[in-house]
Amino acid sequence: MKWVVGGALGLTGAALLGLVGYGAILSASLSLPKSDEHPPLLIFGAPHLLKPGEAVIETGVFDRLHRLGYRAVSNVQAPGDYLASPTVIDLYLHAQEESHQPSRRVQVELKDGVITNVLSVREREALPFVTLEAPLLSGMRGGSRQVREWVPYGQIPPLVIKTVLAVEDRRFFSHYGVDPVAIGRALWANVTRGGVVQGGSTITQQLAKNLFYSPQRTMGRKLREVVAAVVMEWKYRKEEILESYLNEIYLGQAGSVSIYGVGEAAHRYFGKSLDALSVEEVALIGGMIKGPNTYSPTKNLEHATHRRNVVLRRLRDEGVLTEGAWKEAVNRPVQVSLPEDVVADAPYFVDYLLRQVEAGTGMGIPEGARIYSTLDPYMQQLATDSLRKGLEKLERQYPALREGETPLQGAVVVLDTHTGHLRAMVGGREYRTSQFNRASQAHRQAGSLFKPFVYLAAFEAARAEGSTGLTPATMLADEPVSFESGTSSWSPQNYDRQFHGQVTVRAALEQSLNVPAVRTAHRLGIGSINRLLRGFGLQGALPDNLSTALGSASVSLLEITAAYGGLANAGVVVKPVALTNLVRDSGETVWSPMVDRHQAVSAQGAYLATSLLKGVLDRGTGSKARAWGLRGPVAGKTGTTDGYRDAWFVGYTPELVIGVWVGFDDERAIRLAGSQAALPIWVDVARRLIPADSPDFSMPSGIVSRTIDPRTGQLATAQCPERVAEVFLEGTEPSVYCEVHGGGLWERVKHTLGFS
Repeated sequence: MKWVVGGALGLTGAALLGLVGYGAILSASLSLPKSDEHPPLLIFGAPHLLKPGEAVIETGVFDRLHRLGYRAVSNVQAPGDYLASPTVIDLYLHAQEESHQPSRRVQVELKDGVITNVLSVREREALPFVTLEAPLLSGMRGGSRQVREWVPYGQIPPLVIKTVLAVEDRRFFSHYGVDPVAIGRALWANVTRGGVVQGGSTITQQLAKNLFYSPQRTMGRKLREVVAAVVMEWKYRKEEILESYLNEIYLGQAGSVSIYGVGEAAHRYFGKSLDALSVEEVALIGGMIKGPNTYSPTKNLEHATHRRNVVLRRLRDEGVLTEGAWKEAVNRPVQVSLPEDVVADAPYFVDYLLRQVEAGTGMGIPEGARIYSTLDPYMQQLATDSLRKGLEKLERQYPALREGETPLQGAVVVLDTHTGHLRAMVGGREYRTSQFNRASQAHRQAGSLFKPFVYLAAFEAARAEGSTGLTPATMLADEPVSFESGTSSWSPQNYDRQFHGQVTVRAALEQSLNVPAVRTAHRLGIGSINRLLRGFGLQGALPDNLSTALGSASVSLLEITAAYGGLANAGVVVKPVALTNLVRDSGETVWSPMVDRHQAVSAQGAYLATSLLKGVLDRGTGSKARAWGLRGPVAGKTGTTDGYRDAWFVGYTPELVIGVWVGFDDERAIRLAGSQAALPIWVDVARRLIPADSPDFSMPSGIVSRTIDPRTGQLATAQCPERVAEVFLEGTEPSVYCEVHGGGLWERVKHTLGFS
């Protein structure tokens, strides 16, 4: 018996000695994080210009101001204040560190909702524009996506401290890291209720677990946590421990961003600083500590409200709140500033951006660096919202789309045609369930999106062929035809399985006819078409056969959208870019990507292709867009692949190009054309981003216009029942008057006299 007791005492002594030794090691190595340690990589969106001619509602000016933390006030006095009326926005701009701009007050004059003038209040000088600061999108720290706003203990409001202590550790300032009273109370509650309903860990223990140990529930981890808590209490002041806890505590997710610390929670959930929070908002944040995702107001409003009210009752019971203040607080509804599904951290874009930075620099990104991206958070929100709503609407209209193991997916890309700046990227329906970026990583058959480039190659070749070259008015045969393909023959078919006889190039593209496109490719030779596609930035494999004319090659949405941007940009192709600058926390520039641009085709050829693609929206496969409210000069093309597996629409103005793809990840058929699946989503995006008074495409020199008969492609006469204006490369315009309807004598006389 003595041997057993002695052995037990020996083991106990050895264990205690081990714990003391472990504590000694911890006392030398353990340290609390500080505000200046391991600063996060911060990612910013593009700054927005307020300039004359901008419509404030259509461009989301007030939404942008709210995202940046500006406040609507009755008297503008400090940075971040603004006062808006129908004729003027009085705005006190924040200081802008990245551009070395101090805070200043400006007045933005309006007429009918459009900016007419921008004035500096102090100098009373007219300004060409003013810039709103770059909005914070996201951040990276310790391998996870997070943005931590470290708040020093002296700047944390007393109400926040009292609330957190009331629900997490009421005896924090009287224990030494471990609270026997709390442990006893928790044991009694758990025994009497028959389960684990209450914990006895102190704030110091929670901090030790969060900083130094895994969340695994084992006795060994619990012992190490207790030792670490005691060491921390011996090494640091209570205020230092509480400061670290309040800045390191996990408080849920905002989209793909992890929220750490009460300061960041105030910003993400309520769009406020800590000292601006109401008592019920403080209670909600304090209540979330127990279960950040369970009690998140963006995930379960009912649970969040119940937990908030539990905390408010605790504050009343402890005398922090009066009876009247408690009643007012519990009766107020929970309101967050931004629901989770529209938080503008743009997760697919951020992933793409970080890959582009790492590939461009060939090295890791420095701690504390800042990335200034090209993303426009307002456009990103609209694109995300349009895709989500559009896919849900398709599933309601076509219930078969909800069948199968994988959900219907889609992607949206918005690019600036002149700079290649990526303004919005939505890579899928829900980032939390799938991080695969369908905008940049998925490569799917392009279908009819290649047809404009087939005709463009022919227009470029027409320069050398003169009047015998292909023009928008050239007649093509939409009739049965076969081509030899290896040991067999291939007979292309139109989607409607019908043939339409003789049609103009314009009609063939507007109606997306397959047979005329293949005939044109055969006439040109597939080599010239593939070379042109390479010039427009398509890098994947291109078949060396006529199927290329019908888009048998696979492309990403990003690269085909950028290719159409080259058409919008007078034949100048600009490689998409996601950032403008990467700087260290010291302000030193680490990397600025070079702009990759080149002239892929002539401005005249691009203009002819654009003219045809405007017709797609006015009369062709995209004409429903006009019925759905699309206005202004817009060009675009539907795309539908063989077997109806992919639906596309890419459209553009002189300023923006927008691409949409819809399909299934497993490539099963959606049984819908591009005009049915992709076009409605595209129109919803375009109507919200394209101004009603968007300028038309500029006609370059070397283009002439003639009035033709669309039935013959020849010059129209007074006898022709239909006469339409058509554009041509100078030197390729028709010279023969309509031979079907006759006449043309008076037209010839006018032409001879120089009046035509």
